[in-house]
Amino acid sequence: MVPVSGPRDLSPREARERFLARRKRNSTERTVRSYSNRLNVFVHWCESENIESMSELTGWHLDEFLAFRSAQDVAPATIKGSMTAVRQLLKYCVRIEVVDEDLLDKVEVPKLTKDQQTSDDKLETDEAKSLLEFYRSSTQYYGTAWHALLEVAWHTGARMGGLRSLDLSDFDASEQTFQFVHRPDSGTPLKNKTDGERIVGVPKTVVDVLNTYIARERSDKRDDSGREPLFAARQGRPSDTTFRCWSYLATQPCLYRACPHGRDRHSCSYTNRNKSSQCPSSRSPHAIRTGSITWQLDRGIPIELVAERVNAAPATIRRYYDKADELERFRERRQEIALELDIEEGA
Repeated sequence: MVPVSGPRDLSPREARERFLARRKRNSTERTVRSYSNRLNVFVHWCESENIESMSELTGWHLDEFLAFRSAQDVAPATIKGSMTAVRQLLKYCVRIEVVDEDLLDKVEVPKLTKDQQTSDDKLETDEAKSLLEFYRSSTQYYGTAWHALLEVAWHTGARMGGLRSLDLSDFDASEQTFQFVHRPDSGTPLKNKTDGERIVGVPKTVVDVLNTYIARERSDKRDDSGREPLFAARQGRPSDTTFRCWSYLATQPCLYRACPHGRDRHSCSYTNRNKSSQCPSSRSPHAIRTGSITWQLDRGIPIELVAERVNAAPATIRRYYDKADELERFRERRQEIALELDIEEGA
C-alpha cells in the first residue's frame, strides 16, 4: 500500500492509486484494469523524470509525455488511450485540489482518422465457416471447449466478459437461447451493466454442440461464488487469460489446413497455451466478435437487431464493425441496381 501524502504532495503513483480506488465504485473490473495499465506508463515516465509530486506537472511535461508515447512503436489509438487516461487522472486531481484546473486544458488528446479509429483485426467469415465445419465434422474436436466457445462467440457476437458471465442455467436448450445477466456482486459484470442484459437465440446446430460439450467435456465445477459457469475449467470459472487462450487456440488455421506461415503444427510453439497469442493467424475474442457482427450484417439482419443481439449502439456498429468489402457489397447490389436504373424499364 502506497503511503498517502498531503494533497499538494501527492505523487503520481499515489494519485493513480486514489483515482483507481474511486473508479472501482462505478466501473467494471475490466475498465479499472484498463485505466491501471494505461496509467502505469505515465507513472513510470514521471518517476523516470524525477517528478515527485502531481503539483509539479506543467504543460511542458504533458507535451513531453505525448512525445515519448508517440516515439514508441504503438498504435495511434493506444496513444490516444494513454492521453485520455492521463486527462481523466488530472480531472480527478483537479476535483481534490491537487493540481490547478488550467492544467486540464494543456492535455492534448490526439484525434484519430476514421481508419485509425477502426481495426481490421477480425475473424474473417470464410475462416470462421471453415473452422466451424472442421469442428462439426471432427470426432476428436466436436463438442470440446474450443469448439463450444467458438460456436457461441460467433453466433452471438458477445463480448468476452459476456461469454465468461454465462452460467449453466443461462443456456436454455429447448428455447435455443442464452441469457446474459449482469451479476457484479459475484464477479461477472456486463460492460453496460443492466442495460447489457438480454436473451440471444442461436441455431439448433449450436445447441447440439453445447449439449455435447456439457455432457462430455464440461468440468462440473462451481466458481468462488457457488455458481455453475457454462464454460468451466478445472478451477471453476475460467479467467480472462484462459478465455483468450481458448480463443487463440480455437482459431488457428493449421487445425484444418496447412499452416499459412510455413510451420509444422506438431512442432510449432504457437500451439502451446502460453504462446498461442503469438500465432499471426489466431484471433482474440474481440476479433471473433468483430467478424461475427460483420457476418450478421452481411446476412441481411437489420443493424438495429444486430445491435440488440450484441449489446452495442447502432452508431458504434456502423463505425467499428460494419466492415464488409465495398466490392463485395457492390456485387450483391449490382443486379438490383442495374434493373432499377434501366432506362428501358417503364419508358
